[in-house]
Amino acid sequence: MAWDFRRIEEEINEQRRRSLYYLILMVLVLALMVMGGCTLRERLGAGEQLEEPVQEEFEDPLAADVTVPPEQEMVKVVLYFLDADGRYLVAEAREIPKVEGIARAALDALCEGETEGELSSALPPGAEVLDLNIKPDGSCVVDLNLEATKIPGDDPRAEALAVYSVVNTLTEFPTVKSVQILVEGQNRKTFAKHIPVDTPLLRNLSFVKS
Repeated sequence: MAWDFRRIEEEINEQRRRSLYYLILMVLVLALMVMGGCTLRERLGAGEQLEEPVQEEFEDPLAADVTVPPEQEMVKVVLYFLDADGRYLVAEAREIPKVEGIARAALDALCEGETEGELSSALPPGAEVLDLNIKPDGSCVVDLNLEATKIPGDDPRAEALAVYSVVNTLTEFPTVKSVQILVEGQNRKTFAKHIPVDTPLLRNLSFVKS
């Protein structure tokens, strides 16, 4: 068998070229991988530097601005309540919020009957002011509901105390000289059964404890 040395040499050279080619290719791939990795790390590093942690802001309810409503201006009035024995009226000075129509506000407070100690309202429970009008001549017309006339015990004195608790409270105001009491918009002869209210009433301190 004859050896073809030329052919063998060519095959060896071909194998060397292929090996060199693969070697160069691997070097290039490794170089690209190294360069790509550096670039990626740089980009990630730059991103970490640029992106600062976001701090969430929480509103402290204790530190928040609180709008405090303006303090209500008060005004002193004098109301006439029933004493502990239920025989006389007692003048009580009280401060109530200053509003337009202060005379009606005072009468509303009288009907509510909220007092300190043993005083109480001379008007029966459920009494309400329906309307109140003070005229330029000093006469005051006050309209009470029907419940205000339901005096317990059909007692003339208790009826008089109820009527003059209203009259005396209103005439504490300098603009009020007399008081005309209506019931449900009607002018009645008596408040319940005994005390006349068909004409304007003047201030009467005979029922007030001295």
